[in-house]
Amino acid sequence: MSDAPSRFTPAAIRPTDEQRAIQRSSEKTLLVQANAGAAKTTTLALRVGEAIASGVPPERILVLTYTAPACEAMARALEKVGVTERVPIRTFEQFSEKVLLGVERQGVPRRLTPEALAPTVREAVGRLDLGVDDGIVERFLDAARRLKGTLARDLRLWEGEALTDDIAEELGIEPVLLRLFGAYETLRYPDADGCDRPRFRGDSDATYDLARLLADPETRTPLHEVPTWPRDIDELLVDEMHDLNLAMFTVLRALLQTRPSLRFCGVGDVDQVVHGTAGAEQRFMRADVDLGPGRRVAVLSLTATRRFSATLSTLAGRLAEKKYASEADHKTGVNLQWSDGAEAAAAVVVAEALAWKRLHPNDMTGFAVLLRHPHQSVLLENALIRADLPYHTLGFESYVMQPEVLLVRTLLAVAGNDFDALESEATRREIVRALVFFCDVALDYRDSEGETPQQRLDEAVAAVAADKALLKSFFEFQVLRRGDPVRVRRVRDALQACQAGGPDVLGRVLDALDVEALVHSVFIERQRRADALAYMAGLRHAARSFSTAVQFFHGLNQAENRLKAVASQRTTRQKATVLKKKSITLATVPAVKGLEFDHVVMPFLAQGEFPARLADSAIQERNLFYVGITRAREALTLVGERRRPSEFIAKMGLESPPALQDVLPAEIPCTPRP
Repeated sequence: MSDAPSRFTPAAIRPTDEQRAIQRSSEKTLLVQANAGAAKTTTLALRVGEAIASGVPPERILVLTYTAPACEAMARALEKVGVTERVPIRTFEQFSEKVLLGVERQGVPRRLTPEALAPTVREAVGRLDLGVDDGIVERFLDAARRLKGTLARDLRLWEGEALTDDIAEELGIEPVLLRLFGAYETLRYPDADGCDRPRFRGDSDATYDLARLLADPETRTPLHEVPTWPRDIDELLVDEMHDLNLAMFTVLRALLQTRPSLRFCGVGDVDQVVHGTAGAEQRFMRADVDLGPGRRVAVLSLTATRRFSATLSTLAGRLAEKKYASEADHKTGVNLQWSDGAEAAAAVVVAEALAWKRLHPNDMTGFAVLLRHPHQSVLLENALIRADLPYHTLGFESYVMQPEVLLVRTLLAVAGNDFDALESEATRREIVRALVFFCDVALDYRDSEGETPQQRLDEAVAAVAADKALLKSFFEFQVLRRGDPVRVRRVRDALQACQAGGPDVLGRVLDALDVEALVHSVFIERQRRADALAYMAGLRHAARSFSTAVQFFHGLNQAENRLKAVASQRTTRQKATVLKKKSITLATVPAVKGLEFDHVVMPFLAQGEFPARLADSAIQERNLFYVGITRAREALTLVGERRRPSEFIAKMGLESPPALQDVLPAEIPCTPRP
């Protein structure tokens, strides 16, 4: 390709001058620094179309991203610009898993939750005789995520340094956690067991393991010995490059060194970094980044957004403290409303959704509600159900499918001897897992005493999923007889409270379970504990709308059935399109990176909620808020908490006295401060 007129003409868009320059650039190594809404992913899609039009076979193109939603966004962007050929799109983790499979010859079990990793952490704690520390598992997992993303510990070891307490302080890690990391990794990936693969992998471990395989000077594996390493890629593209950490960058650099002729284009926006705790570094987006011998880095920009007008770009620019231009040919209204509490905020969301439905009765696709925390969906979901507004979730499961809620639903089913209502096989699978998890059940074996706990759980899950009649016997003969005695006693007390009936029956059920103690005993992360308690509080509140526990149980099942009907239509792309036209989107902010919606509503904007009280990074919270507001095309509705408004509202220059706001019509946009 050259800087001559492009060979690829997109189907449905008119590229900007900046996009055309990137599409037809002849630079072998190109970085694109972009603003939100400037069509980063679409621009990469144009680059893919240009490569294919220039004769590059689609199978010799590779697109890498950080997250699975970004992969989906890339696929939609290719479809949007008219690329019909199938192009490989992978997350770095998916790519690394595939490469490692060629070396290890066997799949490695995944442990993707803190609770699944905790036993190994505690075993490592025991080996070091560190004693009891309630928060050490969460602190360790946070530290391990950063150590793996940055390769910080490995780099010191490769340089022959002793891992002293001073080194730990330089790395910003508690010395005890640095020592614990070594013990944990020895358990996860033992050298002396004769097996050249780990016993398990957590989230992002495949990228970390591959980076070490490529970079360790003592055990570095030549690429020609890795059968699944791609050697015939002509065009490599990376989306979300702002979230790259050193482990991912090591994999990227190895790909670029494989073929000197390989063309590369990476795009990112440093104000959308939301994975800083995993070691994301802005330096990989700079012009002086070292991508290997013979790779001079050219930098182009995507500055102007077409997603939203100057009203919103001005606010986003204030928040990010940078200039932000707009070339949108439509207006974007920004509406700030104030609420007194979560219920009032949920009412605003419903009102906005109903107004959207009146204007767009046959297409709800463009309406999205963005949440900082999944637990904030409880009031919203119930309010949407009462208003007969279909919805689907993105980035989290509906509250009726959360494990702590499934535990309560099971107790209601047992108390009423009503298992027929639990019709979904998928739900029964998750119920079995929830019961074993919360009650710490030591499952009996089925065929052999040598079965592992995971094999026993898998067998129980499969049996109950296939036959709902088995759920009752599973509860009676496995949970109540083989569960932790303290937790089983609480479950029995909760059942008695449920069977007794009377007012506030669910409140008494939750009190009998001693929810706070239960949540603290099973969940590792403080935020997940806070979410679980919020789910239960929301559940208690929702139950007040029903006269009896039986009615509430069936209300929860009806809510699930509505969601199940939505999910069942996602089997084909055509049915998914029909689904999305009939429902609004409830999503967490990280899940919508790369996406856009005509009308975005962001409720619950209170200090301590957004930014989150338990957040790891103030900058990351700001970046998340920036991502959220910049998803909007035509309208952005912010719902601030009157008593403790989010600091981000003021940082954008939006000021509206709460007393005055009450008398303003909802459709009048708040005027940004000069």
